[in-house]
Amino acid sequence: MKKFIFLFIIIVGLYSCEDDFLDTEPANSISTEQVASTPAANQAILRGIYANLRTNGIGNPARVDVDYGQKGIMAITDMMGQDIVLNNFNWYIFLYNYNGRQQTSSRTNIVWNTYYTAIADANSVINGLQNLGDRNATEDALLGQALAIRSFALFNLVRVYSDTYIGNQSSPGVPLTDRIDFDGKGRGTVQDVYDQIIPDLESAKALLEGYSRANKQEIDQSVVQGFLANVYLETGKWQLAADNAEDAKSGYSLMPGDTYATDGWDDINNVEWMWGADIDNLTSTTFISFFSHFDSTAGGYGGVGFGFGFKMIEARLYEQIPLTDLRRDAWIDPVAGNPDFPASDGYIGYANVKFIDETFFEGDYSYMRSAEMYLIEAEAKARLGDATAADVLFELVSNRDPGYVKSTNTGMDLVEEVYLQRRIELWGEGVSWFDLKRLKKPLDRSGAGSNHRSFGLVDIEPGGDFFKMQIPQGELNSNPNLGPTDQNP
Repeated sequence: MKKFIFLFIIIVGLYSCEDDFLDTEPANSISTEQVASTPAANQAILRGIYANLRTNGIGNPARVDVDYGQKGIMAITDMMGQDIVLNNFNWYIFLYNYNGRQQTSSRTNIVWNTYYTAIADANSVINGLQNLGDRNATEDALLGQALAIRSFALFNLVRVYSDTYIGNQSSPGVPLTDRIDFDGKGRGTVQDVYDQIIPDLESAKALLEGYSRANKQEIDQSVVQGFLANVYLETGKWQLAADNAEDAKSGYSLMPGDTYATDGWDDINNVEWMWGADIDNLTSTTFISFFSHFDSTAGGYGGVGFGFGFKMIEARLYEQIPLTDLRRDAWIDPVAGNPDFPASDGYIGYANVKFIDETFFEGDYSYMRSAEMYLIEAEAKARLGDATAADVLFELVSNRDPGYVKSTNTGMDLVEEVYLQRRIELWGEGVSWFDLKRLKKPLDRSGAGSNHRSFGLVDIEPGGDFFKMQIPQGELNSNPNLGPTDQNP
């Protein structure tokens, strides 16, 4: 695995002090004038942001289970969904049983701080470059990346702390920080947040036209198109979602289906990875990492190592995976087992063997894959009544399942089929909880056939208050524009 080592400057806000607002200039910050006149400073800030998204401690406090950047937040949301089962009362329990969504929990603090740190640092670049009258191509690319990072962070924040977009445009959103003044911001509305996200992403897409990134750790135009595909899917702009998803995946192929369950998850050079983090022995966060918790085979917290708890697939979902589907081998069959992961060694049925890292916690992180773009395109086209929706779905699923026959479903029946494929294909990749919210589906862990444990039998009606994390108590204490009435129930 080819590795890249970055020298970076991490410019972060001091969120641990209660009298620090989101917009407060961080220690050792670079002024707008310095950034505008120093391309190297902009590059350093961006590299620092990318580094923060793969490291631990930015969320404050540095929790072992989830405070390791973007991949940790993806784990946070997945553990609040339906498709991952925690097999014992251990790490992730307070996410699994929903106590971690409360305002006093460090887990909600981690999501808030990680993304607002990225926003604050992206704003340093944006404020320095956006109003330059004569930017060159290098400066355009830096500005495009900064706008994309800010939009990506806001998109995830508004989905975690607010209602889903459709039908809730007037609901409370999240603060939009510009880092020009020192005042904390109010929540505004969900619509206000998307009114910033979408134009900024469209600008980023234009600014990154023709930009060739150094590696997949950086954001390029295809990644921005992937962001837009997700945002337009969330907001019901089906044609724009389909178009951006199609464009985003155009430069990538699919990994061979027979590698899905064997070696597709720890190398950024995978042909279908679009954006991620390249981890080596210098950037590894060892036990405070995704593979430490999700690799059932490693000497970490996730399985036969310390025995702190397998991450298992929900039984009802597993039973919907055809026997011909190569992805089925990403989990241990509860009846037939798996000779490579025998019960005598401590492996149990439904345990995931999808995420395996054969190094000492140097497995790379995937944030976005082309497979997700196929699914977005297929769903959007199905909602439009486009007959090619089934063709797009067939191209992906037939790669994974040699026995798959092109669907004859149309309309919402095809949308439901795509949803099932999203649950299978993107299991453990941070989308399942957001899909429940977006599609207005209930969280159902107690129904017939469920293998969820008694300590995780949480059911939530569609659109229920528990589908939102509470704003951290420290933010309510320090921000004069947020009061008790601004808190989520």
